[in-house]
Amino acid sequence: MPISAKEALGDKASYLKIGCLYPLPEKIIRDFAAECEKVYVIEELDSYIEDHCRKLGINVIGKEQFTLLGEYSQSMIKKVILGEENAYLKADINVPARPPVLCAGCPHRGLFYALKKLKVNVSGDIGCYTLGSMAPLGMMDTCICMGASVGNAAGMKKAGYKGRLCAILGDSTFFHSGITGILSAHYNGTPITTVVLDNRITGMTGHQENP
Repeated sequence: MPISAKEALGDKASYLKIGCLYPLPEKIIRDFAAECEKVYVIEELDSYIEDHCRKLGINVIGKEQFTLLGEYSQSMIKKVILGEENAYLKADINVPARPPVLCAGCPHRGLFYALKKLKVNVSGDIGCYTLGSMAPLGMMDTCICMGASVGNAAGMKKAGYKGRLCAILGDSTFFHSGITGILSAHYNGTPITTVVLDNRITGMTGHQENP
């Protein structure tokens, strides 16, 4: 149950918030359901708890009323369960669009600018520097998951790519899962250029230290 459920329903419902998903607490779920007329399972994305409840023989309402996509809002939960819609105000103004971009003064701008002038194909990675894919730089051609930049670049080389190619990842991503790709490329004798952006910190998620 997301926190937004209590914000949406207040004291019009009782709640069971499960803190541990595996193993799911069968007795707690059965005892809670036995005291309720209707049981809604409010979980975003896949119906893990809902399916488990049904396997226990508990009649629950879930994805047939909610959605498999995106995040649940208080307004959506309130409308589904109580049939009530929140009132809202609409301002008659046009808010200018502000797409995500690299921060003002970010040193990675200079790197991407130089690579753009050199017409380099950039195998990207997950981090704040992923914003180098946005205009006006537009300098990231692939981006899959943390550590994939090196593997992608090595794969492109193995597949016969002849142009200028560079794998880019941050230092925290390098220690997280990028180092294995470099080890693999070295072991297989794959000549690739890798740039590790020296942030000295994990900037993407709030300045956590890393190795």
